[in-house]
Amino acid sequence: MRWVHLLGATLLALGVSAQAEPTSVALEASDVGTLHVAARFDAAHSTRFLLDTGSAYVVLTDETRRELQRAGKLERLRELNAVMANNASVRAPVYRVSALDLGNGCVIRDFEAVALPGARKNILGLTALKRVAPFTIQFGPDRLALTCVGELDAANLTASRDATR
Repeated sequence: MRWVHLLGATLLALGVSAQAEPTSVALEASDVGTLHVAARFDAAHSTRFLLDTGSAYVVLTDETRRELQRAGKLERLRELNAVMANNASVRAPVYRVSALDLGNGCVIRDFEAVALPGARKNILGLTALKRVAPFTIQFGPDRLALTCVGELDAANLTASRDATR
């Protein structure tokens, strides 16, 4: 048993972790075929996200941003020039989001989100999805399979990554 713990500690120190079992989260298909996932920032703030693997960032609507700012759930980091799908450029603030619960025990922590002025939908983009990679999209029934780690594993993995930098 001691040998297993030593091997696990060595792998974590090297930035390698055992593969977690995928967590399956339901997706909802819209009338136009886009996929959405229900999520919550905490017990008081639930919302839906458009799943968009082509979006580099998580995008927050003005309404979601305001709610999370009032609750103290966002930390403003900087501004960036966001390039939209139509090649238009817009200046937008970037925030750190402390936690987003996709359900079934999958909590994504400390990721960046952009508050795009006039955004009509919250978008689940790569800044959050990279935290639960590898992930797969499954159809029939529509599901998102994510690689989520537990609280203790996440803390150990973060500590080992910081130690190897």
